[in-house]
Amino acid sequence: MTTWIGSAVLGALRAVSVEPVMLVDGACNQAMLLFIENVQMNKICSINLGLPDQVCNNLSEHPEEDVLVQREFSVFAFYNSIIMSIIPLIFVLFMGAWSDKYGRKIPLLMTLIGHVMYAGGYLLSNWQTSWPVEVIYFVTVLEALGGGNVGLLSTHSQLSVVPRGSVGTLVGALVIKYGGYNLALLLVLLAYLSAVLYVVFVIKESHGPFAKTALQAHGSAKQEPSPDSKEVSKLRMASDFFNWRRVVESFKTAFRQREGNARKFIMAIILSNMLRRVARGFFMYMFVRRALSWEATDYGYWVTYRNLLAAIGSLFLVPILTKMLSFTDASLAVLGSLSIMGEYVCYSLVNGVSQAFLMWLGPPVGVISNASVIAFRSLSTKLVSKEEKGRISAVMAAMNGLMPMIAYAAYSPIYYTTVDTLPAAQFFFGASLNVLIMIIFIIMQLMSVSSSYETKDFEAGGKKDKNLFKDFRNKSTVTLKSIARTLSGPVGETPSSKARQDEKNKAQLA
Repeated sequence: MTTWIGSAVLGALRAVSVEPVMLVDGACNQAMLLFIENVQMNKICSINLGLPDQVCNNLSEHPEEDVLVQREFSVFAFYNSIIMSIIPLIFVLFMGAWSDKYGRKIPLLMTLIGHVMYAGGYLLSNWQTSWPVEVIYFVTVLEALGGGNVGLLSTHSQLSVVPRGSVGTLVGALVIKYGGYNLALLLVLLAYLSAVLYVVFVIKESHGPFAKTALQAHGSAKQEPSPDSKEVSKLRMASDFFNWRRVVESFKTAFRQREGNARKFIMAIILSNMLRRVARGFFMYMFVRRALSWEATDYGYWVTYRNLLAAIGSLFLVPILTKMLSFTDASLAVLGSLSIMGEYVCYSLVNGVSQAFLMWLGPPVGVISNASVIAFRSLSTKLVSKEEKGRISAVMAAMNGLMPMIAYAAYSPIYYTTVDTLPAAQFFFGASLNVLIMIIFIIMQLMSVSSSYETKDFEAGGKKDKNLFKDFRNKSTVTLKSIARTLSGPVGETPSSKARQDEKNKAQLA
């Protein structure tokens, strides 16, 4: 009886595939964002600057020291972002094609093991109170070697999009309040270890030489023939990883000459996606500490509230706009940018505790801020053939992965200079970038009137000059599933079961 129950449970776990892993990863990732900035600031204050504990534990009561700590933190964050941008970029450029050939279980394990070392490194660093903040650079390298967050893009879940981030920040805030940072980091470490064990013992390889049943990735182009498992050596797998030919082909696909304004539109979408990533507020927690004297728990509650509203806007309001009000993709991009601008304007007006209500007003104003990234993804796949979609997505992900480094390079000097006088200045910069995105898509909308050829004909390899860009004027074809896939990550090819592939084929026939 016990054996039968165990087999049934194991079978049920296998049926849900990677969804539990994605739920754990999303929750832990958001929780870690809440923890790591406090660990970094505590070390900068007590070790690097040598300030007494009574000051570091109550920086809101010591404004001069608070400004000094936040300035040092902005410099540290910039150098740390370089590590987290450059190394994971290798995953985006090479791992997608490599996993198509050898399977997705190994990249998934590499990423999760990197997360384990990341959480363990922060736990050890926080426990060793005499270590300087520079030790965290090494911890970041360990995380980056596993691909960081981009390592999971090829196995992202469509089911855990909404709750995972909110659960992580809420639970993290409560654990910090009642148990402290060591307990919080230990729980994250154990959660990541459980995810590693789940992948090792439960998840089966979807395709490649180590798969029992070969399955093609959802939405991907035709895969290369996978070698037999007996012919695969570790040296061959390592040498196949660094295949520059695939990288060059991806960028050639993105920037090659096309009919009409297609290439201009694709480049505009890639540029807009990069600007959107840079425009995100990168010193939000530092800002609320400075302007409102919030602690990590207060910030955790607010982030939970913000994430929930963003999820509601993405999963409910965006489909209403596209299906009932016939919004185009370009209109969604403009509206999403306008929503972000309104949200940032609310934050920019916060200059003390008396304006704290504006922090809670900002998320409802920005409730459809994700509409822009949904539109970017939708448009980028409409302007190219089916065989080119994966390459375009890879280029967008590569550029997107570099943007945190670029963003910190822009935000760090702004925040360093204005933290003592106007810490909200960063939001004016973010809002101005969204103005540029709006202008780009308004121009694209106007140019689409005289553009050429049609998507269906193009994907079929047929006729040109058939008004492809009527997609800009017709209502968007965004669906709930595409929204979920987009919010899970900027790019990725999900390993699908036969049922999922059949569902896709039926939808195409319809």
